[in-house]
Amino acid sequence: MNTHQWNIVAKDYDSPFIRNYIWVRGIAEMQPGLMDIPQVFLGIFCRENNIDYLYRGDTWMKAHNVLKERIQKGEPLVDAIIGDTIRHGEKMNAWSEENIWNEDLKKLDGHELFARYEKVAEMESIEYAYGVALPYIDYQEFSFVEKNVENILKKYSKNDAAYQRYFAAFTEPAHDSFAQEQNKALLTLMKKWYEHPGWKQGVMEQFLENIKEAFPDFYIALEAHTQKYAWVYYVYMGPPFTEKDFLGFMVHELEKQVSPAELLVQIEEKQKSVVRIKKEFLKTYTVTEFEAYMLELAGKMVWGKPRRKDYQSRTYYHMEKIQKEIGKRLHLTLMQVRSAPLDMVQAALEGNGEVDEHCINQILKAHVCLPDAEGSVRVLYGKDAEAFMSNEVLVEEEKIGDVSELTGTCAKEGRAKGVVKIINTRNEMDKMEEGDILVSVATTPNIIAAMKKAGGIITDEGGLTCHAAIVSRELGIPSVIGTKIATKVLQDGDVVEVDATNGVIKKL
Repeated sequence: MNTHQWNIVAKDYDSPFIRNYIWVRGIAEMQPGLMDIPQVFLGIFCRENNIDYLYRGDTWMKAHNVLKERIQKGEPLVDAIIGDTIRHGEKMNAWSEENIWNEDLKKLDGHELFARYEKVAEMESIEYAYGVALPYIDYQEFSFVEKNVENILKKYSKNDAAYQRYFAAFTEPAHDSFAQEQNKALLTLMKKWYEHPGWKQGVMEQFLENIKEAFPDFYIALEAHTQKYAWVYYVYMGPPFTEKDFLGFMVHELEKQVSPAELLVQIEEKQKSVVRIKKEFLKTYTVTEFEAYMLELAGKMVWGKPRRKDYQSRTYYHMEKIQKEIGKRLHLTLMQVRSAPLDMVQAALEGNGEVDEHCINQILKAHVCLPDAEGSVRVLYGKDAEAFMSNEVLVEEEKIGDVSELTGTCAKEGRAKGVVKIINTRNEMDKMEEGDILVSVATTPNIIAAMKKAGGIITDEGGLTCHAAIVSRELGIPSVIGTKIATKVLQDGDVVEVDATNGVIKKL
């Protein structure tokens, strides 16, 4: 490899080795056989579960241009990618539920146990192979659909206010996310109990045992809700949500002092309003066939990209059960199992080798997963991983002076003022207070409880289909994404004013 041919394209958090390996394997080994696009060289560097996504810009650009040309020719490519992703995601969830979640794993011998672990890892890899194709079309500077949507709406809109109104409508997800489905189900449960004497006070106190005793039927319904949706915010390594977590969501909703019935009506009215605004635009302006297609694609992509992640989150949730069983048999912690190479796990389970705990702990400390020339995955760890990052990855040194104002892209219009809290992982959420301004490299479902408290949201990364953009619109929280440097120039305790409509953040 030539020096500095790799760059860092994004960051992520709470991503263990097994997930990183699965991700690279999907793109390196499986994507070329499943999709007619040029091979994209992507990798991951991980230090104690926090990762940098690595990429070769020349290979990404080739794939981007090929996909863009196919869309411009009228090929229903995005529909095909989303369709394949959903079909495989549903198949994967059904398989992992039947063969892992509902199975008595203790009855399986080592060979059978590993076969299921390998199978579910392979299915996750295939889902990445399909799903990661969407960011090739739209991600940061590789923007096609998003940039077209912006240009089309600016072309026809009479002023900035009209543009923001239309942009918000056309970039709404085409359908509910699993998270939105969960939220509606929780509000429906609350609606049923809202008028029961003492129920609201009991929930606000958050004592599960007291609630269980005072409202046993409600508690049974809460357990059923938790069983159904515990995986929604799991991402790669959880932990899954509990009754206490969903009770916390209820407290947040009750603090709004608006009845659950009214909140459900507001959600329904908002969705109807989005449909009306889209129809209004298309009736008012005579757009070309290509422009109409781009506007339609926006909603599909905003829905399809996180939908894939949700399917994977559910199966990663199922995988925890088999990882715990492997840990019991090999005398490893859950985190060590997640840091163990598949071939090592197989050899140990089948009696053909031993676990190398030193190797596992080195992988946990630092590792790199890369595609090699043959299309398989190369793993470096410890000093070799650090050497790779030093010698072959270009890390651009940003010279950031005294910055008093930041700019980014409006994800949800509005204004907010508050105290900055930097939050990237679930472990950092305790410092979040109601009305604080949440600042993150890039939000994930892991920190949804903190996002619900935010008066405003600011991110370094992100575009049309990013998590922060989708959730801020769902929650109605002013949000500015893609600032690039927010987490570098802001720190906990800073007071900022967010003018999300114009994409401007001022330090006060």
